[in-house]
Amino acid sequence: MNRRTFLRATAAAALAAAVPGGCRRGAGDVSNLLFVMADQWRFSAVGHASAPAPVATPHLDRLARQGLRCNRAYVANPVCAPSRASVMTGRLPHQHGLIVNQLTLPPGERGFAESFARAGYRTHYVGKWHLDGPDSPGFVPPGWRRRGFETFEGFNRGHWYQQPQTFTDAGELIHPEAREWTYQTDRAIDFVRRHRDERFFCFLSWGPPHPATLGRPRSQRFAEAPPPWRANVPERVRRRGRLAERLGAYYDLCEQLDVELGRLLDALDEQGLAESTLVVFTSDHGDMLGSHGVFYKEHPYEESVRVPLVLRQPGRIAAGGETDTLVSNVDLMPTLTRLAGLERPSTCTGRDLSGVLGGSGSASVASVYCEGRMDGRRSAGPQLGRGAWRAVITPSHKLMVDETGAVVLLVDLERDPLELENLAGRGDQRDLAESLRAELDRWRARTADAFPKPPVGAKSRYEDVPEPA
Repeated sequence: MNRRTFLRATAAAALAAAVPGGCRRGAGDVSNLLFVMADQWRFSAVGHASAPAPVATPHLDRLARQGLRCNRAYVANPVCAPSRASVMTGRLPHQHGLIVNQLTLPPGERGFAESFARAGYRTHYVGKWHLDGPDSPGFVPPGWRRRGFETFEGFNRGHWYQQPQTFTDAGELIHPEAREWTYQTDRAIDFVRRHRDERFFCFLSWGPPHPATLGRPRSQRFAEAPPPWRANVPERVRRRGRLAERLGAYYDLCEQLDVELGRLLDALDEQGLAESTLVVFTSDHGDMLGSHGVFYKEHPYEESVRVPLVLRQPGRIAAGGETDTLVSNVDLMPTLTRLAGLERPSTCTGRDLSGVLGGSGSASVASVYCEGRMDGRRSAGPQLGRGAWRAVITPSHKLMVDETGAVVLLVDLERDPLELENLAGRGDQRDLAESLRAELDRWRARTADAFPKPPVGAKSRYEDVPEPA
């Protein structure tokens, strides 16, 4: 049985599979959910995240003032498809199989929009998807491949900043005249207006600020005064003029998205939906932008794995709150379904942090688990190596091992938040390293991670399936 035949054969079963226990409306106070995700927006590129702020994000800051900001949010994998699949499924990449880009999320993986759809929510997706294989831009057809989203205005993968292109829900490829992210915001606002009298879950997925080299010309402000480098960017990188331009383009795209977020928040106010709508803003991963001499992502450094996370619902989440509780993006699915009074799919392995993120309690989270693979091609000097890695992050420290099992990164995040001093291999840190290594091994055991052996990838979960007897 080939891939196409198997996918066709399993589509009906995947759509019909019920979440154990059903997904009924419970005691949650979330009438609507508006989930906004940027692509490659790192935590430090937010106005309220650092001082002095390298970027102006007044609307995101406004969202944080009116809700809860999470200072220690991390991604399960700092690459697009693996991270996005973890958000959708509440599972780590080695569990759902999307360990690299350009794979299709296997049919058996349950998306959290399915829980909302079964409970009667109108579910809608806008923008970049990146869960449906290599097709670019790629139409995502109705059915199980939409993972519970009833309607879909977007595309599978790609960044179409200069000549925007996207698909309508019916599959027509169109070329909007507006900027990609402006058009996408328009579509989300239109959906909210049309369904203001119904419960809805709208997921808006922007392409910027990834990659900044494809962005529109930088604003005059950044052209006249380039933004400051992070203190952990080596001098050899700072001397490269084109990299300074890229940094300015990155922050310019962040500011342009902030304008669109303001339009979304204003639309909720205009429709009288602010108090009945839980707004979530986050990113699928960050961007190194020269820190530690590294560019792009894929690394376990803070610039790559730490992202903004803000939640707001007036009357439900107290304004002006912040938490240093560790949050992984695999925790978002179980947390948001719980806040809405729904039951999560049994396949989900993330933690329910609704007491923390809902603003009604606290939780002690010992660590989060990150995984990835470095190719070593985007660095300016010797770094952490190449190949697969695993990392465990605690409130105070971070430890990473490579695929040989060696500890290659150990940092004290409290004393050294810029990760300038690597403590790996130091004799006076042996006890600490062993303790963190034990925590990492507990994660491996709890989540059935075969590392350092390769995990079962997505392709083997729907290709080369034996013919039925």
